[in-house]
Amino acid sequence: MTLISVLIVLSLILWIFRYHVVSLSYYLLVRFERRKIDFQLLGSLRDDLVHERKKKIAGLEMILSSWEKGEEVQPRYEYFEDLLGQLRNLVLEQRRNLMAVAKDILLWGKLWNKLKRIEKTSSEKREKSDIPKLRRDLTLFQNVIDEVVEDATKKLSFTLNEVVKGSVKIVRIEKSKPESIEIAEQLDDAGDTVRFSYDKFKEWQRVLTNLIRNAIEAVEAKRSEAGGLGLVGEERVAADFSLRGGDEHHWVKVSTRQPDAVSDSVSVIIEDSGIGMDEATKASFYKKGFTSGKEGGLGLGVSEESVQFINQYGNWQIESQKGVGTKITINIDREKAWKAELILPAPKPFFRTRLAFGLSLFLLTLIGSALLFAFHKYSRFWVDWNPAYAKVEQGRQIFLFNSGGKELWMHEFGRPVFVREESEKVSFPLLKIEDLDQDGLNETVVAIRSGVQFPGQLFCFDHKGHMAWGFSGGQGFENIIGITAKKPEIFEIRNFLMDDFIRDGKKEILVISTLSTSFPCQLTVLDHQGNVVGEYWHPGDIPFSIYTDIDGDKEKELICAGINNRLNWRPVVFSLDVKELVEKLQGPPYSTFGDLKPAKEKKYVVLPQIKEVVWDWDQASPQRTPELMEIRPNNIFLLLPDSRHYSLTRELRYSSCFPRIGKFNDWRRKVSFSFELDPQKDSLNWKDFEVYENGVRVK
Repeated sequence: MTLISVLIVLSLILWIFRYHVVSLSYYLLVRFERRKIDFQLLGSLRDDLVHERKKKIAGLEMILSSWEKGEEVQPRYEYFEDLLGQLRNLVLEQRRNLMAVAKDILLWGKLWNKLKRIEKTSSEKREKSDIPKLRRDLTLFQNVIDEVVEDATKKLSFTLNEVVKGSVKIVRIEKSKPESIEIAEQLDDAGDTVRFSYDKFKEWQRVLTNLIRNAIEAVEAKRSEAGGLGLVGEERVAADFSLRGGDEHHWVKVSTRQPDAVSDSVSVIIEDSGIGMDEATKASFYKKGFTSGKEGGLGLGVSEESVQFINQYGNWQIESQKGVGTKITINIDREKAWKAELILPAPKPFFRTRLAFGLSLFLLTLIGSALLFAFHKYSRFWVDWNPAYAKVEQGRQIFLFNSGGKELWMHEFGRPVFVREESEKVSFPLLKIEDLDQDGLNETVVAIRSGVQFPGQLFCFDHKGHMAWGFSGGQGFENIIGITAKKPEIFEIRNFLMDDFIRDGKKEILVISTLSTSFPCQLTVLDHQGNVVGEYWHPGDIPFSIYTDIDGDKEKELICAGINNRLNWRPVVFSLDVKELVEKLQGPPYSTFGDLKPAKEKKYVVLPQIKEVVWDWDQASPQRTPELMEIRPNNIFLLLPDSRHYSLTRELRYSSCFPRIGKFNDWRRKVSFSFELDPQKDSLNWKDFEVYENGVRVK
């Protein structure tokens, strides 16, 4: 449904902006075609979208005025509709030319929308109240076109070579019948360094067109020996004027070139194999009323005004020989032409193909990104997807939030999340959020309770809420004891810690899980991918553990407190170097589980039991284990279930023992020694402790 909804919305958007999409396609098309912005293109735009458009708009304005005066609408509406249709045709026909000079990629769509709006307004009610709106839309339409075309007219310039090409093209079209006359072009790179504005382009094109036209007529006259200037016999053979001549074939050549390497001018040369001129004719051929070789006209097509025009930008030269041909050279001096505002700065190269490719790539990226953002929420880089905290609801659901309070994801378990009662003074619930794999994004590790047939489990989720791995408490227990139980032994996950336990620069997870009978307890080290790195099996319960530097050697140790079932359920406290947990080990008395190697605890302290107190198997429960109360710079305080407070040094040596004030009477009934204990005399003090160091009993 989501995909269909998105497609419907996209289709609706494309339909609403269809004219703008068409405008964009024309813009890209003319650039993929590498369409050149030449004089003809700009001239066509000016003729249609400036001159013709003004005529249509003037007619529309007249009709609006007649409507405003109260004249009948219907007879003039057909004329209005016809003019509007002609205006639409102009915009439609010039769409590619318009988008070739436009900077706004949506320009044509905007113009077409304006015309559609004018058409809709004029066809619905045709009331006087609509006239101001129609005039306003027509004015906006005119202003947009005027601004674009005038801006292109001012900014676009054309080279001298383009003037020559345009002039030759005009003459070729006019003189298409005499196919035997060759019109050749030879354009030098220097012709591209001189540029003309639109107005000056027309003036230069007029001059060059007249000269080329006259050269053609001179060749035609020679062919027909008209005008009495043709040479015959020996005169023709002897003629040598360094011009191409003879009548083997008839030609006109137009070229541009830079005369020499040091010259600061560019020349336009028009040569022909026509009838030529003598010296007297050359001296007066440009004067008004003069003609040579044909009736009417102005001689060679160069009038006094043309000569004055050329002299603004440089000078001209003429070489001619009667019966051989004529060569006219127009020299454009750069400094002189600059003062006359002819030579314009060369425009920066416009890499249309690269622009079109880049624009297309940008649009594809934009569309692809929009689809990616719509269907893949984690690609929305502006959203903080890093989990920061969690909430547990209804016992089974966890909700993850970022630091700003935005809900990122939720997961519902089949069994309750492990939640301890506050009286147990354990973190609530067993859920931690940390960056395990050092990728800058947090993982969420959460424990769930055991069931009737299922052990407690630990699950790791990535920042997207995908389950990365799972671990079951007591995993591998049957392999250790070598017995396949009829029903699975149910281990409960009591706690887990996260730190760089094995000093490899990455975080591991230390999972503490206990059999429901408190025997045994498993400490498992997992890497960030959930693989088992090492195990420590303890014959009893370990509900309390802290990872800290206990002995001041600048390396952390794991401090644990609990009971040891195999040592008469006595309270224990020990420090363990977790980096040694890279294999399967066991705690004292080191003979509980098969072939497990003895662990080498830094120190393992077994506290004395209270007199005349006997615990049976069923009483060995988590509520009967000692509690790590506090770790100070110089002391560790333990609270035993019988209300004894033990103070140990950071090396786990006995310091003192005293009762908990609130349970003093219970204490007095169970023991027969004074409130202040004497470590030298009292049998419940240091002399009754058992101590293991590095796997060996030392006391």
